[in-house]
Formats: sequence, structure tokens, C-alpha cells
Amino acid sequence: MIRYGLSYGYMSARRRIKEMILPVVTTATGAFLVVLVFGMSAGIQAQSATLGHADEINRAVILISVTVLLVGVVEVAVATTRTVAHRTRELGVLGANGVPRKPVVTALLVEPVVAAVLGAVLGAVLAVISGIALGATGFAPAGVSSGGLAVGSLIAIGVSIVAAVATSIVPTWNAASRPPIRSLSSGG
Repeated sequence: MIRYGLSYGYMSARRRIKEMILPVVTTATGAFLVVLVFGMSAGIQAQSATLGHADEINRAVILISVTVLLVGVVEVAVATTRTVAHRTRELGVLGANGVPRKPVVTALLVEPVVAAVLGAVLGAVLAVISGIALGATGFAPAGVSSGGLAVGSLIAIGVSIVAAVATSIVPTWNAASRPPIRSLSSGG
């Protein structure tokens, strides 16, 4: 039954791709920053060591970049809440036809996960390309490490997925738990 929820959610996400543009772009921006920061972390540490506070500066830079990534994921959650509000009658029809709660929640979670993955992958790819270009042209004198770019990409994608699910589960669960008659009669 969960498989049907995934299929339905994927079909719905494809249909609603225009509504996912802002969450994807915002998440991509955060992922871009995270990947570049991790790619240039060795250089950042070396430069901050000359200032005498290498550990504090490195932690602050990573914290700021992860915060930007989480802002993008919060945009995904806001889009999910908006989507759930617009699909109240559809959820009522599903509930009235006896579709269990878990496949409905699964279907509703597909859209935020797709937006988070698309945004994180897009941002990571652009950051890797930019990092390689910065390193090759000499605009990053401290260098860009390919290992740092890889770690940053994994962190950006992983954090985006986990945060999208974590921030979207409550509105989707609440919407799927609403009695069908309430969803169908008043639209809310």
C-alpha cells in the first residue's frame, strides 16, 4: 500500500513542479554554500589560524552555512503546508474512499523530499563546478579540496532530506488524520 502512496505522491509532485521552484532554489542556495565551505575548509582553517582563533572561526563558518541550508529546508516545509492546505478536498476524497493514513502521508511527503533532493543536488553540483573552477583559475589561493567538496555534498544532501521529512511530517500527518467529512464539507 505504501508503494501506491509513493506512486501517487510522485505523480502529484510532477504535476505541481511549478510550486516547487522556490523551495528547490532556496535549498540549492544553502547546499551550494555548505559544499563550498567544506571544499575550502582547509584554506579557511589555515587563514583563521593566523588570526589566532582557528577553531572558533571554522565552527562559525560551518554553522552559518548549515543555517542557510536549513532556511532552504524550512521553505520546503512552508511549501508542504501550503500544498496540504490546497489539497484538503483531495485528502477528504482519499479518506472517504478508505485509503489508509500511511499511504496518504507517504504521498504527501514525496513532494518535500523531491524538492529537497533536487535543490541539494543542484546546489552541490554547482558548488563542485564552481569550486573546481575557483581552484583552477587561482581565485581560491588557499585551494579547494575535492574531499571537502565530496563531504560537503553528502552533508548537504543528507541534511536536506532529513530536515525536509522532519519539518513536513507534522502537517502531513495532521492532514491525513482529519476526518474525511470535515475535509469535504468545509475545505478545512
